[in-house]
Amino acid sequence: MAVICVLSCDDNLKAIQKMQIASNEPMGEVKEMLLKHTDSGLIKVKMSGETMLDFSNDIYPYTEFPDGIHVVVYEHKKDSVLETNITADYAIMYSESDLVDLKGNVTIVNHDGNTFHGEQLYWDQTAKWIFTDQSFSTQLKNASTSGTMLDADEEYNKITVRDNNDQFYRTPLKK
Repeated sequence: MAVICVLSCDDNLKAIQKMQIASNEPMGEVKEMLLKHTDSGLIKVKMSGETMLDFSNDIYPYTEFPDGIHVVVYEHKKDSVLETNITADYAIMYSESDLVDLKGNVTIVNHDGNTFHGEQLYWDQTAKWIFTDQSFSTQLKNASTSGTMLDADEEYNKITVRDNNDQFYRTPLKK
């Protein structure tokens, strides 16, 4: 009877190990993904990527774009639609924290023509905040800068740059 119990426990251990391996696999995989998010009949976000992997089964659920991502964010004003374009070679989005990690040839061009280029950028969607500790460059309306650390709000109204290599000048915003 003890032998049967040992064999039974051994089989359960193998099943548990297989489940742990399976939990490291994505729940779903989408090829040539195109997602459009609308609200009240207006398109808000268009997101595309060659491959999307859904890891919602992970202890910290996330979505991964291993082959790159392109996002267009639309802001609807009375007379116009403002667009912000975001591209990167790789992206991972953590669903519980709303944190996005963009890597490799990260480029952001917002509706004002402000641009960001860098190798990595974190985007806190809840706080509407971006930051990096990797080399980057920006081109704003009235200024440009580059450095190795950026901490800013999405609109570049509040911005901190460290180890900057260029002169940085910002005119006060007119209200």
